[in-house]
Amino acid sequence: MAKTRDRVRLWRDSSLPGGMELLRASCFDYRYPAHSHDEFVIAAFVRGAQRHRIARYQGIAEPGTVMIIPPGEVHTGEAVECDLGWDYCAFYPTVQFVDALAADILPGRGNLDFGRDLLRQDTGLAERLLQASCAASAWQAPLERQCAVYEALGNVIARYGERTGRSVKAASRPADVRRAQAFLAEQFHGHLSIDEVASAAGISQYHLMRSFRATTGLSVHQFLTQIRLGHAKQLLAKGVSAAQTATSVGFYDQSHLINQFRRYFGVTPKQYTTASR
Repeated sequence: MAKTRDRVRLWRDSSLPGGMELLRASCFDYRYPAHSHDEFVIAAFVRGAQRHRIARYQGIAEPGTVMIIPPGEVHTGEAVECDLGWDYCAFYPTVQFVDALAADILPGRGNLDFGRDLLRQDTGLAERLLQASCAASAWQAPLERQCAVYEALGNVIARYGERTGRSVKAASRPADVRRAQAFLAEQFHGHLSIDEVASAAGISQYHLMRSFRATTGLSVHQFLTQIRLGHAKQLLAKGVSAAQTATSVGFYDQSHLINQFRRYFGVTPKQYTTASR
């Protein structure tokens, strides 16, 4: 097997609100498949260039770019040039944490909004995010890690966040898609068929597949895989073995879990648990 040039470290820090996940990566050949997060993605790019798609927007992140992706927004990522690759760091704060931080930074009514510009060329802020990532990745005291992350994310909110002064409503989803998502969220641990999901949604299999992708940006299987991986990370963080985790969340076996984990996150379950604290 050829030795990979990619270097990815993804970990969960239990000392940060919500057990925040963080990432440091140097990518060359690795490609992020279409996926989304329940959390915000706040990333800073420091070397090379990454080509990505966020919803229907396509762009390139270069050194000094700060990326802010709202929860639930489907996105991809790959190197513009494989020989050059790209280096970046990312934080995955929960909506609750970001809202709580914004309450102190942006007092007033209205929902927090980062606008439509998902990429900001801001070398100074990117450098501060990188410094916070370095502090968080080192085995420093929890207080030091917490201060670094709070300050860096606070800078993002202060610079690019604003109160809309009006209610921001999420895009409505068809009732059949909501029923399908609820069924998948409840039955993720089972070996499901498209017939079962379509039956729960109350529509035909073909209609389900078209409507689901058009609404979520993901196939039914991709959405289910994300749910399973999310539960897998929670179990792994609690010390559950990869083998037991795999069967508990609906993967066929440990090998299946490892392959999907590496495909979506760039690391193995073992690397994730070793790095987490």
